[in-house]
Amino acid sequence: MALMLAPLMAGLLTGCSVIPEGEPVRLFTLPVPTLPASTEAPRALTLRVDTPGAGAPLDGRRLLVMPSPGELQAYAGARWRDDAPRLLRDHLIEAFRLDGRLAAVVDDTSRAQSAASLTSYLGAFHVRYREGVPEVVVRLEVQLLDEASREVRASRRFETVEESGGDGLEAVVAAFGRAADRLAVEVVDWTLARVAGPSS
Repeated sequence: MALMLAPLMAGLLTGCSVIPEGEPVRLFTLPVPTLPASTEAPRALTLRVDTPGAGAPLDGRRLLVMPSPGELQAYAGARWRDDAPRLLRDHLIEAFRLDGRLAAVVDDTSRAQSAASLTSYLGAFHVRYREGVPEVVVRLEVQLLDEASREVRASRRFETVEESGGDGLEAVVAAFGRAADRLAVEVVDWTLARVAGPSS
């Protein structure tokens, strides 16, 4: 009996659904940010956006779901195209660039000099169920640092919750995109209100 149950349990632990062995993994990414461009002149300032820190399993590529409080599982047969922290970092950078109020925005792999940097910790990037309805939760603890002194200029917790239109992967990924967009708008506006730099 134990030998018969072992393969079944292994399959169930892979995620929310069981897929046939050998089925290809579907790769997903966040949609391009939909932020409108600002009408303000860009400031002569370069901002560095660091990759958020994260603990396991948020630091991986699995699409996570919390079917009950304190329990994390992963959607079977689905992955993000990159680790979730880098995925969100790239989304934020693209949002800053689309906004256009900064002369340049770079990531933590760039050798360019910057006046300020945005560091963060990813506390939530998953689907949860509330009264049977799936919703995406994205939570980011953000610190704005002065690059020269490394002093913290400001810090804030951002959290967005976006209801999914269904349980399917396409609906869930779309909800992740909307949640990331809302978070990006808040982070961009909050950061721009706290960095100094003359308009060019």
